[in-house]
Amino acid sequence: MAFTREQAWNLLQNARRGGRLPHAILLTGTPDAGTHALALALAKELNGATADAPENLRHPMCRVLRPGSKIRTITIDTVRSVEPFLTLKAAEGDTKLVILLEADRLMDEAANAFLKTLEEPPPQTLIVLITELPNRLLPTILSRCVRLDLRPKDSTLHLTPAQKCFLPYVKAALTKVGEDVAALALRADFQNLLTKRKEAITERVTAELKAEAKAISEGTDVRDWEARQKDATVAMIETEYLSERSQMIELLSLCLGQALLVASHAPDVRVLVPEIEELARKCSVHSLLRRMQSVDLLRSDLNFNINEALALDSRLLDIIGNYSL
Repeated sequence: MAFTREQAWNLLQNARRGGRLPHAILLTGTPDAGTHALALALAKELNGATADAPENLRHPMCRVLRPGSKIRTITIDTVRSVEPFLTLKAAEGDTKLVILLEADRLMDEAANAFLKTLEEPPPQTLIVLITELPNRLLPTILSRCVRLDLRPKDSTLHLTPAQKCFLPYVKAALTKVGEDVAALALRADFQNLLTKRKEAITERVTAELKAEAKAISEGTDVRDWEARQKDATVAMIETEYLSERSQMIELLSLCLGQALLVASHAPDVRVLVPEIEELARKCSVHSLLRRMQSVDLLRSDLNFNINEALALDSRLLDIIGNYSL
């Protein structure tokens, strides 16, 4: 789910007051959506540091890393430059804050070095990664961050046709979060719906191809033209299928995210369905955060071509089932 900057800030403040602020946060979206402003708000809240932009942040307990050189990459030397800072002991009440701008620009060697810091974060440390392209980050880095996708405050929610088809199954699952059988039922419904959607996509694209073949000028061998288009047609079907699958996962994230906002007492939350409010009363903020993180892991698994059925089996148990959090 994508949050406004104000909604994300409320979540972070509630997490801090409850002693649940994670050691690593991934902020996705454009600066206009508030990623930079939110990072600066954290610097002020944690250490009293102020600046008009992350690049201008100057404070003993804050460090900002960003791409350098002509090809705008983050090298291993850049990552290692912050290691001495992380070993320092922060004063009581302060937090060592590292802000990584354009995190998708991490070179492979730098990403692996940075991963070690995420795996064993020093005490009194918060790492904030900012990117508009989260899918370019290593799955292992994504899995170690609490992700907050930011959107403009005035954006309007519109469900896609695939999401409208998936919504009844999600509603049923939301009323039974915490039950493994609900996760298994959602997995079966999800896979059945994906099969039907792919069949519909295939039928539509094939019909469009035949209509286009009829429109070819006389003198062209239509059968030969259709044969040449076969690979392109298969690719088109697969692209649309993956897009709809992603939309359905985003719907699941949206519902959990709205439940998280309601549970955090965020103002002006217009829930998509009543079952979301019921879920917010049933689950803790911490549980909802971790379930949303499992949605991110599912998205990452599928993006990196892990077997679809295996990914759904594993992650939906974490998202919906009796997952020990």
